[in-house]
Amino acid sequence: MKRNIRLRRLTGGTALVGTMLMGTAAIAQTTPAAPAPSDQREAAPAAEQENAATDDIVVTAQFRGQRVQDTPIAITAVTGDALEARAQTSITDIGNFAPNVNIQPAYSSFGSAINAFIRGVGQNDSNFALEPGVGLYIDDIYYGATFGAVFDLSDLERVEVLRGPQGTLAGKNSLGGAVKLYSQKPDGSGDAYAEATFGSYRRIDLRAGFDLKLADDLFMRVSGVSKHRKGFVDRLDYGCVNPGQGIAASPRDGTGCKIGTEGDQDLSAVRVALRYAPVGPLEVNLVGDYVDDTSSSVAAKLLYAGNPNIRSYVPGSPAGGVPFDSRFITGAKSYTIYNTYSNGGNYTTVFGTPYQVLPGSFAAEPRNDVRSWGLAGTIDYDLGSGLRLKSITGYRKADGYSTTDLDGSPLDLGLNAGSFGYDQFTQELRLSARIGDLADITLGGFYYDSSSYIRQRVEFPTVLLDFLTDDPISSTSKSVFGHAEFHLGPDLNVIGGLRYTNDRKTYEFSRRNADGSAISGVPLTTNFTVAGLNGLSSTFSGDRVDYRIGLNYRFSNALMTYAQVSTGFKGGGVNPRPYNAAQAQSFGPETLTTYEVGFKSDFLNRRARLNGAVFLNKYNDIQLSLLACPDSPCALPANAGDADVFGFELEGNLQPVDGLTFSGTVGYLDFDYTRINPATGISKDAVAPFVSRWTSSASVEYAHDLGSGRITPAWTGLITRAFSSMPTMALAATCRDAACSTRGSCTKPRIAYGRSRQA
Repeated sequence: MKRNIRLRRLTGGTALVGTMLMGTAAIAQTTPAAPAPSDQREAAPAAEQENAATDDIVVTAQFRGQRVQDTPIAITAVTGDALEARAQTSITDIGNFAPNVNIQPAYSSFGSAINAFIRGVGQNDSNFALEPGVGLYIDDIYYGATFGAVFDLSDLERVEVLRGPQGTLAGKNSLGGAVKLYSQKPDGSGDAYAEATFGSYRRIDLRAGFDLKLADDLFMRVSGVSKHRKGFVDRLDYGCVNPGQGIAASPRDGTGCKIGTEGDQDLSAVRVALRYAPVGPLEVNLVGDYVDDTSSSVAAKLLYAGNPNIRSYVPGSPAGGVPFDSRFITGAKSYTIYNTYSNGGNYTTVFGTPYQVLPGSFAAEPRNDVRSWGLAGTIDYDLGSGLRLKSITGYRKADGYSTTDLDGSPLDLGLNAGSFGYDQFTQELRLSARIGDLADITLGGFYYDSSSYIRQRVEFPTVLLDFLTDDPISSTSKSVFGHAEFHLGPDLNVIGGLRYTNDRKTYEFSRRNADGSAISGVPLTTNFTVAGLNGLSSTFSGDRVDYRIGLNYRFSNALMTYAQVSTGFKGGGVNPRPYNAAQAQSFGPETLTTYEVGFKSDFLNRRARLNGAVFLNKYNDIQLSLLACPDSPCALPANAGDADVFGFELEGNLQPVDGLTFSGTVGYLDFDYTRINPATGISKDAVAPFVSRWTSSASVEYAHDLGSGRITPAWTGLITRAFSSMPTMALAATCRDAACSTRGSCTKPRIAYGRSRQA
């Protein structure tokens, strides 16, 4: 049996990672190893090449096993070993090695979720009323929410990042692209491994796994991970740090002015996989996993506070007391914030009016946790005569709790806390046929059904709102699809794909007072009341046809080129945050048509590789939030814009000598709005959220053979990841430039709230 031990130490900043694999010689096996996974058995290089130094990764982006270099798609594929060598352990690290890809943890008001964008297309709001713009897949099972999607990358066989609309391939909501995670399959090898990582802020990560042969043709693999880290942003007591400023310090017992932290991580997960793979036409894979994440709120920092008309409540003073201004912004390079996650005895007036909120008792813990589990079953069957049938069945459930102190200060301007729940069932069937040397064809169907809920207490004293929500959301999607690749010659292929999709989503509204009683109205304005929402529901339904037409030609063993036109869409939904009943309405899907040309090349006896693509996106009916509605404020999602997005991507690696590998990527995006609704507060020259004009990364690895193992020092870094638009939270206004909101840019914000990241 071979035992692998991996030791790693990380500190802040760029890390030098050493991975050591040590073990005894493998014991000879009396029975043959498990056959290769069925989805990779067909894969073979287009032509045999000697002196191959660059590894070939087999991907299944077109429903069958192909080398990356033979796949006419802008795709980045990374093996699990490469992820380990680079210390990339979370789905949020994927943007570090794929051009024009940005995946970040979402702000805590959206629960334990991610913001995923590819080529400027994605979704920055994890509310279940909305749809993601980047498809996430685990072993080909679609995950239909960004909540609960902070997946760990441990024990993976590979990651595939597909850029551009995957409307006929990956399917549902893969408008900007798709991220596909493929787990290691059991093979009965008897391998085992253990890994420890430690670093700043008391970080300790543990990973372990083993592979067993249970019986002839039956194999099991078990893996687990544990991550722990103290928070790296300190929450400070403003009154303690700034005595005599009108806000009293909280009682302390010799603990100084620190009242807590943000950015703490506490996660444990386990995964069990069973594989039945007899010699013959059948292969069955069953996988179950469980994740328990009890981390704190996502680390954040107040960036802007400049509205003196918002003031803390002072008894006997109708004009209010301490204004909300720059006094609550801590040093630019300090990892500190003054939020309290409590009304804390400070209450506000309504934008300078004499309305005042009576003292309450709403306080919450700075939590951002989620518990999830999933089951998946995949059946592959070779029907003979070039026919293969594949069934992919999955169920996943996630429940969590999060809190958000929206103002980032000791004032009580906005506090949300509540629980989120999501479960889904998916079923996909594929029938693939190989017609000699003429064509490869896949026909299939896909079904998706989900139910979810949002239960929160929402407090905005500045507009006299303090209410409970208990909103169930249901969603279904059905589609049929076909994909064909016609081989017109040994080096020339024509590709066509078509998919029909029918979506339906229903959102039900519940609004009650904080004590559970019925809401009778809000005194501020007759058009600004949530009272009429209780019991209402709204539904979006619609269908869509997407297509893909492509041509690829291999000039030689070293160069393949392709050109294609492809489409995709992000489904419509329902406004989850209406200010009154008239705003409880649906909106339509946004669509994308991409014109793309690209190349895949190997040279220097395949010690060097360079892949590239140039594209133009026609991005229509973009879902943006309207900030002004007739006679009322609003945050109403609408199909309010169009844009043209031009860009290119380059990916390359070089292996000058055995073991030494240099890798790098470059991405460019030029995002230009061509139509915009003025009610969004966005101008045509505004920079779209989560878009960087330039992105680039680089890495160096050296694998040295030790005889019984190897050592692999590696360096990986982002040379450029300068976002022109950083995600923030804004209350009652949006913003622009350095502190822009996730919904666009217009006037300066009253509150801007940005994420902090560990150095």
